[in-house]
Amino acid sequence: MDKNTLVIFTSDNGPHREGGGDPDFFKSYGPLRGIKRDVYEGGIRTPMITWMPGKVQAGTKNNHIIAFWDIMPTLSELTKTKLPVQTDGISILPTIFSKKGQKQHDYLYWEFHEDGGRQAIRQGGWKAIRQHIASGNPPSSSIT
Repeated sequence: MDKNTLVIFTSDNGPHREGGGDPDFFKSYGPLRGIKRDVYEGGIRTPMITWMPGKVQAGTKNNHIIAFWDIMPTLSELTKTKLPVQTDGISILPTIFSKKGQKQHDYLYWEFHEDGGRQAIRQGGWKAIRQHIASGNPPSSSIT
C-alpha cells in the first residue's frame, strides 16, 4: 500500500488566537509577520511535506508557490479522475514528483472579511495588500 499512496502533511493557515491560543508564546509564525486571517505571510503561508516511496525523492526541497486550492486538481490528476467543477487550482504533481512542466499561477488572491476586511494579491515576488476595506474608514494599502 505504501508504494501506491501519496501522503501529504500540511497545516491550516497560520497560528491563531481563538480559544485562548497565544501564537506569541512559541512564536508559531516563525520569522513571518501575521497570524490566521491576516494576509501577511505568517497568516497564509504553511509548510507542506509529501511522501511516496519511489515517486517523491527523499530530501527534496523546493519553493514552488501553491495554494490549498491546488490540492483537489493534484489528487484528481493522481487518481486519473475528472474534476466535477472548474477550479482556480492547478495540479502540483510535477513539483511533488520532481518532474518538468509545472504550471504556475499567474497570481494568487486572498480575501478575509473579519476586522474590516482584508485583501491581498500576489504576482511573482510582489504582493499588494488592502486592509480595513469595509470598516467605513479609508482602506490602507501596501505593496511588499
